[in-house]
Amino acid sequence: MLRVLKVIGAAALSFAVAALILASWSFLVARQKHLNTPPPGTFVTVDGKQLHIECTGRGSPAVVLEAASSAPWSEWRLVQPHLSQVTRVCSYDRPGHGWSPPSNDVRDAKAIVRDLRGLLDSAGVGRPFVLVGHSAGGLYVREYALEHPEDIAGIALIEASSPQQIDELPGFRASYEEEKRDAHDDLWKDRARVWTGWERLAGRCSVSPSKTIQGKWVAQYEAMACRPGYVDTDEIELPYFELSSKESARLKTLGEVPLLVISRDVSFHADEQSPRGRSQLPVWDREQEQEKALSHKSWRVVAERSGHMINNDRPDVIVREVTRLVTYLRGGEAPPFGSTAYAQ
Repeated sequence: MLRVLKVIGAAALSFAVAALILASWSFLVARQKHLNTPPPGTFVTVDGKQLHIECTGRGSPAVVLEAASSAPWSEWRLVQPHLSQVTRVCSYDRPGHGWSPPSNDVRDAKAIVRDLRGLLDSAGVGRPFVLVGHSAGGLYVREYALEHPEDIAGIALIEASSPQQIDELPGFRASYEEEKRDAHDDLWKDRARVWTGWERLAGRCSVSPSKTIQGKWVAQYEAMACRPGYVDTDEIELPYFELSSKESARLKTLGEVPLLVISRDVSFHADEQSPRGRSQLPVWDREQEQEKALSHKSWRVVAERSGHMINNDRPDVIVREVTRLVTYLRGGEAPPFGSTAYAQ
């Protein structure tokens, strides 16, 4: 019996040593990748939180880019370089996203607006500026416009979430509640896989080059992958999505502030959608059209051959239409206010 216990003890010790070595190796690799691939831009401390921001280009009004839920600043990698040839453009990481360390405070739209305003102050971004929001970032843009209308020269909503979508999109509420439950249950599993180094050993911390992730961006995404302190932290806004929706719904009008709405092509790969996904498309399209009512000076562009990720599928449409907005604000030709057009 004693011999059996010794064998079991030796095996357990060997396993513990191997696990420690694997975890240490993964941690060191993550640290080395970070050191070898520093993020562009700078870091600013706002209310005790360190936030990453990258501003490029020159000119006014500046364009401030608000990414989607769970997305880092690099979501705009195909947009920012081109817009920067027109004016100053700033993208940033909310806490727990990209290179901004996670935060334990509330992550609703009001908190996000508070962080963003402090960040732009510290980064010296002149006002008023054009605020661009993609997906859930659209809720934060609406909240910002509600709280600080004096800061806003113009707004662009890119496939922006509607404050009503939780209850209007067929099946969305059930899916949202399920996603929240799964996120809570999966957190510890995901942490265990990353902290032990298993994810890296299994090769799931690498990024395959694609048509939208190439060159230096492959290294950036790999440097952001499988960091022990960031496991699932890009999901910290998920539980607050409904609260953020209610907060942003308080914005009823932008008045004369020009508004650009860019939407997906609902026919693009529609046959590949699930039945629930297909049932949501006409409702989503209607909600996108309704966003135009927020401003007397609004226009909408449907990006053909694009899904929800327009910044990947059709970055050219975003660059062209936001440039049109900036040009108008500088005294140039007016956009086709009141129209809804398809961009080929």
